[in-house]
Amino acid sequence: MLDWFSAILPCKHDSSVLMDGFVMSFDAKGEQQWTVNKKLTVEGSYSSKIQIKSHTDNQIYISGNPAKFLQGHNLFGTDDLSYLMGRFFDALLHHDIGLKPTDDQYEAIQQGNYALTRVDATQTWHLNNKNEVAAWIRALGQKARLKHRGSGQFSGDTAYFGKNSRRWGVKCYSKGHEILAKGHQLPKELQLPEMLEFADKSLRIELVIRQLELKRLGLDIASNWTPDTAKLLLQTMFLDNLELSDNTMLDTTVLDTLPPRLRLVYQAWMNGDDLKQVFSKSAFYRWRKEMLSHGIDIAIVQENSNANVIPLVRYLEAQPVGIPDWAYEKKLVA
Repeated sequence: MLDWFSAILPCKHDSSVLMDGFVMSFDAKGEQQWTVNKKLTVEGSYSSKIQIKSHTDNQIYISGNPAKFLQGHNLFGTDDLSYLMGRFFDALLHHDIGLKPTDDQYEAIQQGNYALTRVDATQTWHLNNKNEVAAWIRALGQKARLKHRGSGQFSGDTAYFGKNSRRWGVKCYSKGHEILAKGHQLPKELQLPEMLEFADKSLRIELVIRQLELKRLGLDIASNWTPDTAKLLLQTMFLDNLELSDNTMLDTTVLDTLPPRLRLVYQAWMNGDDLKQVFSKSAFYRWRKEMLSHGIDIAIVQENSNANVIPLVRYLEAQPVGIPDWAYEKKLVA
């Protein structure tokens, strides 16, 4: 889905309304040097917010999440940029913020004839639960490489590639964990069992494309995007260049049952390490006793068996999930 936009739209407007105060600079003598209008924050569906300000007399700058503005959530949504932005602009016109587009300007926006300065495109894969998603992301941040970009960075519960790039970057995170974080919770009206289950299983991969890269790709004009563009960009810029060894494994049955202090012991054992050589005698037997209570005998050295494990790369070879049928039935899609 298309998640976040920054764009410059053709639109006549009242600049005295389209602001939320000023930022001013003065020199040492108290003389004013410059003044900048602060962006106006506009609330959409379920209080989701967009920032907007005057750019020129006939242009406005907007930045935010149109899907969230319209739907109240971004668990899923459309890949059709022109459609989404057209619906979003129609919604903005219902707010008393001084927008006065001419007929030609309105038509230009609906047809995608305006400049983009940032676009975030996302895809979602479903695993069994958010703990498995977190394990996947942890392994990705520690073991994966992106061609020409190097290893990923694991920070908090998110894996990043090209985090500080001025052109583009990728982040991988658990949607189930994100909606539990302050400021990211679903509105109470949308905390439906189906929505929570969808989020709980969701591995989200998000491509952030900034202005320099949009221009290089010829995608800085909205009309150049098709409904397939976002998926193709994620595939060609990230997935096709991700170097992830087939023997990077994720356990699907045991990790969730173990307390955190035992998980590293279990993973070392599953990797085929002889833990008698790793730990002192007392530590080894202490760990063995605890693991036996979970039905695992670490005294038996594994031979890198692939039983009960799934190559991480297999998820990326599968098709990402789309919009579920129940979302249309419950009118949860813009």
